[in-house]
Amino acid sequence: MAKKKDKEEVSEEVKEKKKKKKVKKVDVAQNFLYCILGLMLGLFALMGMCIASPEFSNMIVDLATAVKNAPEPEVIVKVEEPEGEEGEEGKELASAEGESGDASDGSSVTVETAQENEVKSTEAAAEPQEIRPIVTITDPSQVVIADDTAAEEVSEPIIVPEEFTGKSDYVDLEPDIVDIDSKEQAEQITRQTGYGNTGDGLSFDAGIYPYYNMLDEKSKALYRQVYANAMDLNAAFKPVEQMGMLDIENVISSVSYDHPELFWLDTTFYTEYDFSGTAIKIELTFYDRLGDIQSAKLEFESAAEAVVAAAGALPTTIEKEAFVHNYLADKLTYKHNSLDQSAYSGIVDNYTVCAGYAKSFQYLMQRLGVPTYLCVGRGANELHAWNVINLDGAYYNVDCTWDDQDPVIYDFFNVNDDDNYFHTRMFQSVNLPRCIN
Repeated sequence: MAKKKDKEEVSEEVKEKKKKKKVKKVDVAQNFLYCILGLMLGLFALMGMCIASPEFSNMIVDLATAVKNAPEPEVIVKVEEPEGEEGEEGKELASAEGESGDASDGSSVTVETAQENEVKSTEAAAEPQEIRPIVTITDPSQVVIADDTAAEEVSEPIIVPEEFTGKSDYVDLEPDIVDIDSKEQAEQITRQTGYGNTGDGLSFDAGIYPYYNMLDEKSKALYRQVYANAMDLNAAFKPVEQMGMLDIENVISSVSYDHPELFWLDTTFYTEYDFSGTAIKIELTFYDRLGDIQSAKLEFESAAEAVVAAAGALPTTIEKEAFVHNYLADKLTYKHNSLDQSAYSGIVDNYTVCAGYAKSFQYLMQRLGVPTYLCVGRGANELHAWNVINLDGAYYNVDCTWDDQDPVIYDFFNVNDDDNYFHTRMFQSVNLPRCIN
């Protein structure tokens, strides 16, 4: 009986526990439903406030955007090498290794949060830091080593002295393409246009005519043809070689750079292409203001000869160069005119711009037997022309335009590239010999 009673008590106790569990489950479910209902009511209330108040709605949107765009905490992983042959540095690393625990491979990894790292960086800022060079690859074949401080200096705006501003007005070639869509018209142009003087047999010394010697063989053939026809005053001719517009422009500009004596060449030329893309005609333009070019040539040669005779009487090359430099600076006034891109404007006339100064200096020094080249690039942030001269195998920059001050200065007389301030080579001129003496 006692056992039966005990079983009944246990049964009643089990039933009571099951009843309590059911009540507890019901309470949890009710609480969960109340939470869902509360959230829904809150959401409806928020929506109602947003509809009623646009300002409140904008505030909610801004808050959500700020939360979305908030940066994640940075984790900086610092790998510390085990103690090796590093002396004191190795001991410090070993000490840090001991604090962070040993790794299976003998090295340890310390994980720091951005906040912790910021505190350490602030403490380390008081200690002197070594400037480590950074490597800047500007070309697959060239590696330049620069300091961090150098990069900061480059970013600063270049301030050009006032006396040099407004004295950079070089005008490069202005090509014009004419497309001949009519087959009949193209054939007529081809029949009527000959090759003119092809310049076969002409040669150009690399020491005097560097731009010719920068070209490939096809371009050299067209260069000879352009030069020969320009000398013959034959403006229109069929090209002896087929090439793209940029290559044709490169050839004609090379002729202009090498030959200041072709002062009648204007800066514009035309190339006519037929329906198949074949260049069927090149047409140079000559300066209209010159009128009779043959008479202008005689005038040009006479004026140049007087300067060459006076300079040639001096005993040394440097004295001859200084004479021509000072002669142009004293004679010329920087002023635009219809011939200011030619040597004629500097040798015959008295008004010109940087192109006239540079081409006049180039021609006169060539007549004196001194290799002198036209150099084109940027000066005072504008397109500019100056010279590179070869003095006994050493190359120097000369800028008669910028040295033309009152009185004449020599800031840009026979200077190397590092001292040729505010000048940057462009186009084919980047291939001229460097001035590093």
